Amino acid sequence: MTEEEYAREYDVREEGRSMFDWPLTKEGAHMGAGELLDELIEAIQRLNRTPEFPLTLLVPDFGDVIVDRRTRTIHALCMWKRKPQKEDD
Repeated sequence: MTEEEYAREYDVREEGRSMFDWPLTKEGAHMGAGELLDELIEAIQRLNRTPEFPLTLLVPDFGDVIVDRRTRTIHALCMWKRKPQKEDD
């Protein structure tokens, strides 16, 4: 099988797992774990719908999310895959 045939048959876009950081808003600093997780999921969904953001993120496992209220940051270990590049017509 040639490289071109392989690329047509399989999705060979780059993928991985990385730590992503989001700022914790003033309101978020007073939210419970469930509310913060809901906010994180909404942020990930917005990024996935944004064509300019080059990756599709999967929602992290609950144990892969760290809320650091001292630095007002949410850290999340997310799996990702590069979005397909749009072909110019």
